[in-house]
This record gives sequence, C-alpha cells and structure tokens, in this order.
Amino acid sequence: MQKNTGKIITVFGASGFIGRHLIRRLTEKDFRIVVATRSPYLHGYLKPLGNPGQIDLEKVNLFDKENLRTLIKNSDVVINCVGILYQTKRQSFNNIHAIFPDLLSKLCSELNIEKLVHISALINENASSQYMKSKLKGEKNILNNFNNSVILRPSLVFGPEDQFFNKFASLAEFLPVLPLIGGGLTYFQPIYVGDVAKSIVAVLEKEEISENIFELGGPQTFTFKELMEILLKQIKKKRLLIPIPWALASFPAKFFQLFSKPLISTDQIEMLKFDNIVSNKYPTLKNLKINPKTIDSVLPDYIWRFRKGGEFA
Repeated sequence: MQKNTGKIITVFGASGFIGRHLIRRLTEKDFRIVVATRSPYLHGYLKPLGNPGQIDLEKVNLFDKENLRTLIKNSDVVINCVGILYQTKRQSFNNIHAIFPDLLSKLCSELNIEKLVHISALINENASSQYMKSKLKGEKNILNNFNNSVILRPSLVFGPEDQFFNKFASLAEFLPVLPLIGGGLTYFQPIYVGDVAKSIVAVLEKEEISENIFELGGPQTFTFKELMEILLKQIKKKRLLIPIPWALASFPAKFFQLFSKPLISTDQIEMLKFDNIVSNKYPTLKNLKINPKTIDSVLPDYIWRFRKGGEFA
C-alpha cells in the first residue's frame, strides 16, 4: 500500500496548464484529490486522471471565507495553482495573486493544514509590472500568515498546452513577421511543465521545510530571439524577426489588451524589460534532486502540428 493512501490534497487551479499535469502525478502517488473549481461540470475530464473515486470536483468561490474553510478543513495539504496573465473586468491581479493567497494562507494556519504549496513566478522586485507586484504581495502575505508554506517560482513554463510556443506558432501561421519586443534580448530559463509538477511532488515529500522559496528554471537560458529561432526551426517556417523598440511596443499593446484574450499587454511589456532567470538566492531544482528536461527533448513532441506537412514533414 502506498504511504499516501488516504491523504487528501485540495488543489486550486487544477484545470489550468500546470494543474492538469500536477493532478496526474498526485494520483500516481496515491493521494486523494479535491479539485476546487468555479465550474465543476466543465472539468469532468479531470476525473479519468485518477482511479474511480480518487478525484472529487467541488464548486468554489475564491473569496468566500466559509466556502473555503469547508473545502479545506479535512485536507492534509493545500496547493494553489491559481493565476492569471492579464486582467479583466472580473479578475484583477491584486484579487487573484494577493488577496486570495492571503485568505487561503490564513485559513491554512487556522485549520492546522500540514502544508501549503503556492505557485508564484520568478519575480524582479524592481519591475513596475502590476503582475509582478501582485505576485510579490501574495508571497509576502503567505509567508506572514503561515509558516508551513512553500512558494515555487517557475520561469517560462512550456509544454503541450503552453501559452508561449503555441501562441507564437499560431501567429506564424498567418503573419510574415514576428515581433521582437525590446530587440528580443530578454533572457528566459524555460522549464518543462512536467518538471514543475515533479517539483511540487518533491516538496510534498520533504518531511521538513527548511526553505520557503524555490526558484525553478530549466537547464538552459535563451534570449527571446533565440526562442523564436528555435520555434521557427521546429515548425519549418521562415519568418522575419523584427526588433521593436520599447518606446514603440506599448502602442500596439494598448490596442491588443482591449481584446478578451490579448496577444500582449502593456504590463507584459514591462515584464519583458527584466530577465526571467533564477537569481541563485534561493534553492533550485538541484536542491529538489530534479534533472530538468531540455526544450529540444520536449518541443518537437507537440509543436509539430504547426508544420505544413504535419508530424512527419
């Protein structure tokens, strides 16, 4: 019998990119999973990721304290994967990234939850980005409220459903050029979504928490331009890569952010002004004994659908 049999984990944001990969790993470890979601009837596809009865879907209002208390009171562990890349009329960075983690971590402390794992992002404290400021505020709230918490800060996360390579591959389908904001000189340390999921499981399996923050970056660093070149090589397309100065980049961003799912926002341009790589001020994947996958070992497995001739072109 697995040692985790009967242990209950409540996951917020389980239907998202990281959450879906995480759920499968948790069920393999024999945890019982409570998926907290606004629309349980829309996410029934998560149930087959576990054995019958292993995954329950429960409706949640992220800002209803009593609702949250009822959901997590029987949990051993709580995992928060909730996050947004852009703001809407219904969801703000401050609400999702700061206020909700504050409320959740206070309840975890009150209910003596064994551990809270929170997915944040690599943060530059000097950035004027509202996204980064809200993420940092959320982290501070958690650390102030609950000692048994672990914060994971991944760099750019890639994998089959990512919003980076898939987005730009889609653009390359009909655009003759791809923009390089700020000249495409921003550095990233892309990490495979499966390695982020492994990191969460590794944190759960650590009996003692000596560090509260881990920075997660892949084995290689690339500039934005280099990532575009890798993508175009994989999808076998030739596109002009046009440098866009910072001063000009904000004008089209103001237009795009009017859409419900903007291509890019002015806030994301602010984020691009800072490299997205581990600082080495905190423990990393090495401390979790995880050997991360490279882009070359993963990207071809899912980006082939953007090639003209398909997988075998």
